[in-house]
Amino acid sequence: MAVLQRRWRKSQSIHSNLWLLVTVLCVSSRIPLSLCQGTEEGRGSGPKELLPWAKEHGAVIHNAELQKDDGEEGFSLVATADIEQGQVIMSIPAGLLFPTRVSPSSPVANMIENATIGRISAMCLYLVAEKVDPQSFWAPWIKTLPDKFHHALAYTEEDMQHFQASAFKELRTRKVTSVHREYVETIVPLLEKLPKDDAVFTREAFSYERFVWAYSVITTRAIFPGLLSEQERSEDVPLVILGPFTDSLYHGPSTVSISFDPTDQRCIMTAFQALKKGDLVSVGIGMTSNMELLANRGLMLPANRNNFVLMKFGLDMGGDMHASARQTMMLQLNLTNPQTYIVRYGELPQGLLTSLRIQSLTPVEFGAYLKAPAGPVTLDNEWRALRLLISSCNGILNMYPTTIEEDEEMLNGGSVERLRRSAILLRRQEKLIYESIKAWAHDAWSALLYAQATPAGGDNKQAA
Repeated sequence: MAVLQRRWRKSQSIHSNLWLLVTVLCVSSRIPLSLCQGTEEGRGSGPKELLPWAKEHGAVIHNAELQKDDGEEGFSLVATADIEQGQVIMSIPAGLLFPTRVSPSSPVANMIENATIGRISAMCLYLVAEKVDPQSFWAPWIKTLPDKFHHALAYTEEDMQHFQASAFKELRTRKVTSVHREYVETIVPLLEKLPKDDAVFTREAFSYERFVWAYSVITTRAIFPGLLSEQERSEDVPLVILGPFTDSLYHGPSTVSISFDPTDQRCIMTAFQALKKGDLVSVGIGMTSNMELLANRGLMLPANRNNFVLMKFGLDMGGDMHASARQTMMLQLNLTNPQTYIVRYGELPQGLLTSLRIQSLTPVEFGAYLKAPAGPVTLDNEWRALRLLISSCNGILNMYPTTIEEDEEMLNGGSVERLRRSAILLRRQEKLIYESIKAWAHDAWSALLYAQATPAGGDNKQAA
């Protein structure tokens, strides 16, 4: 995401500013400038006109249609027939990739001229301007966009209690703070450039609420190909893909690959695997965990191998008389104190295990600390390290007021409002990971004892 949030400087004319945004969004950099000009063609009055409007402007959709998403207020793309692997599902011209067309009266290009602004924030301004402009080319598409979302910005402070000890609370706080700061420090000063006598593009039109709406549309519905594997995208695809139909792909296990035809100037979605009639057409999520998906897109996957918890390791510098010596050992082993580790289901980072071994050393064992990265320093030290790991997991689990069984009872007990249900699912998932770490520690200890009890030759039978 750091690349997607990269800052860029505009120093050209108004049209050059818009052209710069478009070329940043499209790696091919060959979208005709004529596509950036405003047009009055294709205005619709609602979602029913989206398909004919999009087809009129070059969109080609095969064996798929938009259906109301019962989880969101927007629409999802669903297969209307069986689709074979390799079949083109969607071909969208560059002119239908937002914001390659802009209303002639839009003030945004002038607002961002000679300004330092992030790519996403610039897109937010363009989207707000097109939303409030009754003559916008994009009106048929914008009318299909949801007003309600289920990502981090949708949760209130009161809602946070449902996450209990989850790190999602901190993530959500950072996200809310970041978006608000961006609006206050970056967007508000640009509003001074708005025409004073314009009844449409007023400061009120670019309110914080509308900025959050636009930000929510982009972060929950746009495709960011940089997150995808090489099999799921070609090199010369736009960095951000947003527009009619492309915004309606489900984000989960990938069923399409994305490419861009620089000659015909078209973004093409091809079946990555076979789809059955009624299947959601979906784009991949890369290495994104459920916590990140919920924060950014408002969804979670039932089985996501990228899920993780954060475990913070730190020596007791005030209470352990040998803490300085331990820290020196860690520095010799290129370990940092304190350090936060990403821990996934049934796995333990080697750095965390090594740090636990160092923390569990007795003074008599100090001389053998170099053994810690490769394996147990001593049998007793390994027992203390694994016991410390289990104790840490139990301590974290005790910070959650409910157990896994109680969470499952809530989920199976009837209708649970979506935001709260997501919170329960996320905290349950985290507890399962902590339990899996404890199980890993028990298994590691059992394997070590078995290895200690087995003779070098592998025969543990007693002599007759």
